[in-house]
Amino acid sequence: MKHLDNLSIKELLCLIQTGNTGAFGEVYKLYRRKVYCFAYRFVRSAEEANELTQDVFVRLWENRMKINPDKNFEAYLFSMVRSNFLDALKRQARMSVYRTANAQEPSFNSTESYMDFTECRQIAMNAIETLSPQVKVAYLLSREDGCSHEDISRQMGLSKNTVNNHIKKSLTHIRTRMRYLSPDTVLPFILLMLASFPEMC
Repeated sequence: MKHLDNLSIKELLCLIQTGNTGAFGEVYKLYRRKVYCFAYRFVRSAEEANELTQDVFVRLWENRMKINPDKNFEAYLFSMVRSNFLDALKRQARMSVYRTANAQEPSFNSTESYMDFTECRQIAMNAIETLSPQVKVAYLLSREDGCSHEDISRQMGLSKNTVNNHIKKSLTHIRTRMRYLSPDTVLPFILLMLASFPEMC
């Protein structure tokens, strides 16, 4: 069997569709810089390009079953950047007052900002502590106790759809806390999410 770094992009994408995180890591290494540079052309900010890069790769994994390995993958990635950028513009319009009041944000430094998997997990756990009680309980039952969404639904007396929403809310909350990390931390972050939310894989 070929080593991952010897596989074609089509072969890697087919593996990603089966949930292969190794193949995802290889695709991330191949395309992260291109996505980051393309994102930077839109936002002209290292910090925002980093956030946009995070979102693209997280959404790529979340929507991996929609990938068509026979089509131009680079064009697909770049269309995701454009789409995410437009979404970001809408968010920025709603947050304009907040951004004006908080104009002084930390500058990007890829060396100082580097965090490994353990540090990513600590940030995630700190973020979880600030969730509402019910969302926090759902997260802990899923992450710490390994309960399925169906089990959590029974234990908490909630519908499975509500449990799904709670877990997605915790994921979004954690992603928000990760927004200032360097592009090199995207992969550890995604792998952390896979470990935290197995039913979303």
